[in-house]
Amino acid sequence: MKRTVLVVDDDPSIAALLCALLQDEGYDAHGVGDGEDALMAVAEALPDVIVADVMMPRLGGLEMTQALRDRGVGAPVVLMSAVYADVDLPGIRFVPKPFDLDELVTVVNHLVEQLDDRPELLTPLS
Repeated sequence: MKRTVLVVDDDPSIAALLCALLQDEGYDAHGVGDGEDALMAVAEALPDVIVADVMMPRLGGLEMTQALRDRGVGAPVVLMSAVYADVDLPGIRFVPKPFDLDELVTVVNHLVEQLDDRPELLTPLS
């Protein structure tokens, strides 16, 4: 089964680059422009992993993640930020910007591997 990744970034060139990179790695990846769009996309189809920028218009990555958690969605989230350091929180990873593409792929691969052991993380919106 092909794993899905939702890329959330207000910079279309970054979103396109990350989607292409993840697709080359064998993921079904698609992008949206901000956290509001991500909430709508997740309501339609729950991705296995979400990769999102922290600073975005309308709804940033941190607020988007909190809204998902409030709705019972435990899918792993990778937040990209120039402000936050590389911090590992339950279900959330911070990747510093500018990011190393190989590091980002490694983080996504690791989170997908963990899903095999913890399928309860993929809880649909109620």
